[in-house]
Amino acid sequence: MCELREAFGGMKHARMHESGMLYHHLVRTVRGTFLLRPDANSVVEKLIAGVIARAQKRYSSVKLVADAWLSNHGHLLLEGAPEELPQFTGFIEREISRRLGAMIGWEGNMFQTYQSTALPTVESQLRAFEYVLAQSAKEHVVASPLKWPGAHCAKDLVSGFTRKGFWFDGTAYGRVLHKNLARKRNRTPPARKDFTSETEMQFARLPALAHLTDEEYRSHVRQLVREIEDAAVAERRHTNRKLIGRRRVLWTPRETRSALPCPPWFEKRRRMICWADRWAQETRAYLKRYWAFQRAFREASRRFLEGELDAPFPPGAFRPSIFAARSAVSV
Repeated sequence: MCELREAFGGMKHARMHESGMLYHHLVRTVRGTFLLRPDANSVVEKLIAGVIARAQKRYSSVKLVADAWLSNHGHLLLEGAPEELPQFTGFIEREISRRLGAMIGWEGNMFQTYQSTALPTVESQLRAFEYVLAQSAKEHVVASPLKWPGAHCAKDLVSGFTRKGFWFDGTAYGRVLHKNLARKRNRTPPARKDFTSETEMQFARLPALAHLTDEEYRSHVRQLVREIEDAAVAERRHTNRKLIGRRRVLWTPRETRSALPCPPWFEKRRRMICWADRWAQETRAYLKRYWAFQRAFREASRRFLEGELDAPFPPGAFRPSIFAARSAVSV
């Protein structure tokens, strides 16, 4: 059957998310530019933390398991309601682009691509979790993910503390600013610090390790970090490769570009629907549901394009706006 034959798919598929399924989200900056490069004062790290904390408050069904933000891309392990997962990621991309872009002089969206990959098996969850933890160390940028100067979940999961950030309420600030400017006297703009609040991110437990206690969970993460550090040292010795180092990271110009290496599930420039053993029972079941969703979406899109505006789309699907525009014109 076609739904079991291949776990890979083209880029034209409708995005499908399921409740209770863990997903790996990968976001990349435009042309691999180092727009997310951390700074010595941790302003970028706190800004990203503030945006994620705000997104968690706004989309309460989404649970963040792990994240890592390097200079030109970011990783997120997420689960939540199908209608909120893409909005969660979209909110993060939009607000980072607006807020960090204003700081560094970048106009427009910072992010070029967004990929979402399902993790239906316990083995795939553990592998993806370790993959996100290894960010910055496996590339030999720093000796340990704990030493990455930017936003990285390893530091929070090992210590057991939540990452703190800041959120600037631009709407409230603009309202007071315009009110002050409308006065004939005392037109002093308000202080931005009065509209900036401290926020805290929250991490959920990896579903595959939900049976562990808090201390066992932190101990497991610490062990994974040690294994990642040892593997990176062994590879550098074998390849005679040198460490880039924290100082060079902080001094790299933001206009620098770098081609991103293909993730482990990438093959022949096509994305993988599931990052898991495709013969596993959970993967086969997910792929059946995935291809049934694609067939239902395409059939509903065809009927919608032909003018049937009440065509039933599968649950969790977003109605294509281009179809709606064409149908409105034809009517």
